[in-house]
Amino acid sequence: MSALRLATLEQRHFQLHSTALEQLTEHLNGLDALCRTLGVTPLSRFVDPTALEFAEASRLLPAEERGPLIPDGETGLAWGIEDMAWFPASTGMTTLEALSAYLQRNRPRELTGARHPQLLADLAFCESCLGPLEAEGGQFHLAAGH
Repeated sequence: MSALRLATLEQRHFQLHSTALEQLTEHLNGLDALCRTLGVTPLSRFVDPTALEFAEASRLLPAEERGPLIPDGETGLAWGIEDMAWFPASTGMTTLEALSAYLQRNRPRELTGARHPQLLADLAFCESCLGPLEAEGGQFHLAAGH
C-alpha cells in the first residue's frame, strides 16, 4: 500500500495534505495493537479506501468505456466529499495523543523495526493538523492510495 496521507475537512473546506505518513503506514498493525492496549480507537479505523476503490474500479472498466476524468469542484479529485469516510477530529486526537504519549516513554515490541523519531513525527504532524479542527467540529481520515 502506498503511504497514508492525512485528509481534513472543516465545513466544506477539504485538504489532502502532501506529507506521506510512511512510518505510520508501515507499522499500522503494530499501532493498532497498541491502540487496543491503550483503550483507544485503532488507527486503521480512520483509513478511507476511496482512492484505492476508484483505481480498482477504473481498472475493471474496458478502456473504451472510460470517459475523461472530470475532477470534483471541491476536492479536485475524481470523487467528492460525500464519497469519502469522515471521522471526528476529536476522536482522532484521542488516539493520536494516547499513542504519542506512550511512544515518547516506551519502545513497544509491537513496533520493532520502526524508525521511532519518524513515527513520532508522523503522529505529531497529524496532531498539529487536527488540533485546530477539534474545537471547530472538523473531520478527518487517513487517505489510502494517493
